[in-house]
Amino acid sequence: MKRTRDIRVIRTQTALLEALEDLIKTKKLSNITITELCTAAKINRNTFYYHYNNIFEFLDEHKKLIIDDLNEITEISKTHNKQNLVEVFTVLKKHPHFLNILISPNCDLDFFNEIFEVASSKASIIFSKDPNTLTNRDRLLCAYCNAGCNAVIITWIMNDMKESPEEIADFIWTSSKNGIFSLLFPNEEFD
Repeated sequence: MKRTRDIRVIRTQTALLEALEDLIKTKKLSNITITELCTAAKINRNTFYYHYNNIFEFLDEHKKLIIDDLNEITEISKTHNKQNLVEVFTVLKKHPHFLNILISPNCDLDFFNEIFEVASSKASIIFSKDPNTLTNRDRLLCAYCNAGCNAVIITWIMNDMKESPEEIADFIWTSSKNGIFSLLFPNEEFD
């Protein structure tokens, strides 16, 4: 899925994503045919084959666009701050159909895992260290933070991304900064 401003191409890509999002609710991704997808999207099969060889190639191009957008964020700022989180969620919010496809139980998990691996690989920014020099404790902390963030992201996607990118970023930033217990029990002190 190449970046384009051609409204016809954008409409076709959106129609394909929406149709695939509907189809994957009831059928495994690997069992969805191009004929089914094109019929549901109301596009000609030749149009699909002009751009893609198969459904996985179509999804792979979209995944690459999202990963490129996410990688641009970390190039802008090498520091870990709440604004970076807002930018991450802004990128994700632009792709609701694709993300719903990714989190479907009928999707191939490799697509899902690759997007979230990008976030995981960036976690070392918290420590301002080379990922190859992280201690075991640092790795455990990164895993803990990423698992929690991924769970929040998945829940956000499943709930139709009702919260703004700023609200989700604030939730993750606050829970990371103050600790989850301070959110669950705001009137208690912990040792």
